[in-house]
Amino acid sequence: MAQMLPMVQIVPEMNFAYDPVTGVIGSSLGSGVVLLTMDEVEEQVAKVELAADELMASLDPYTSPVGSYPGREGSYVTAGLLTNMVYGFLLATFIIFAALPILQVLGVL
Repeated sequence: MAQMLPMVQIVPEMNFAYDPVTGVIGSSLGSGVVLLTMDEVEEQVAKVELAADELMASLDPYTSPVGSYPGREGSYVTAGLLTNMVYGFLLATFIIFAALPILQVLGVL
């Protein structure tokens, strides 16, 4: 005779139970159990996993984003280069304008 695994109580306050054999979450009502399907949840989990994989792939600067046109490999490198150039220009401009009054007081300008 096959041994039946017990239902695992997930949320006892709401009478939710998990069947480890079938992987189905159900509502335990006394001696009976109402089983629910997890297909919709699995679809949403698949979408989240796809987004997580895309996020991990974006850490490699030589990959192309999902849904982009062919030949876009290295677009992250170009975007990073241009962004750093703009940040460098803005930082240098801020430092120069912040140093002008100090240089005038010292008599350099």
